Amino acid sequence: MSDTPPSPVIKHGSLKRYERGELSPLDIWYRELRRIPRMTREEEIEFTRQWVEHRDLQAAQRLVMGNLHAVAAIAREYRHFGLPEMDLIQEGTLGLMKAIQRFDPSRGFRLMTYASWWVRAEIHDYILRSWSIVKMGTNKLQRRIFAGLQKARHAIAAIEGRLDEEIANEYGISNQEFHAIANAFLQRDVSLDADQGEGNTMITALPAPDASPEEQVVESDWNLHQHERLEQALQQLPERDRLIIRRRHLLDEPATLKELAGELGISIERVRQLESRAMKRLKASLVGAEG
Repeated sequence: MSDTPPSPVIKHGSLKRYERGELSPLDIWYRELRRIPRMTREEEIEFTRQWVEHRDLQAAQRLVMGNLHAVAAIAREYRHFGLPEMDLIQEGTLGLMKAIQRFDPSRGFRLMTYASWWVRAEIHDYILRSWSIVKMGTNKLQRRIFAGLQKARHAIAAIEGRLDEEIANEYGISNQEFHAIANAFLQRDVSLDADQGEGNTMITALPAPDASPEEQVVESDWNLHQHERLEQALQQLPERDRLIIRRRHLLDEPATLKELAGELGISIERVRQLESRAMKRLKASLVGAEG
């Protein structure tokens, strides 16, 4: 399947026009999307069958086109991060394509029920990559707060201070800690060469880094090495176990046992057993690689 999302996306209210009366590319894309009929359950089942059994690329494309309305709706939830909406939609479409490749219609649920997680995961990753040149959201709490900022009340708490105590309590931290982490995401990058007045720039006020360039390269290489080791260990797990570990431990917004049980068509207790077994195998694999 191609990584380029099909040209045209959803109801958008009144169209925003350029000064000379021209529609923006995004408005044109939304207009074209409205011409695409929504896919019925019967059509989805048939196109999914053609893709699963025959790897029919036209059927896969029809599945993508028929679900772009839902992708666009999800992407619109993330507009307050200030990134181009078309980019959010494109990343969400890539998530939809990945979901189609893995979708098992025998489970009995609709494609977007399964695909919505993949769509959000791609958008989350894109925002994390694009939001700041300085990588943020490296620990579990930071990533949970970042994922929560998609909710209006979380964003209001971070920006305006309303409901901040309530939101902070959800994470088990103080108001100040919540604001410090959330504002790190809400503030955009500023050029170090930007004029701060009187001919001064931000870079002249920065302290010298603690680590030398050589040390920074070593640290970067070590982090890459650790990531590669984890990926190698994950590849040794069965596909279902690997999915559970990624969904439960390696993503911005971890899935619940109930969600995974519904998607995989097994009991919550069975998911818990598979997770425990997979974690033990993963640990053993990583320890063995160190020996």
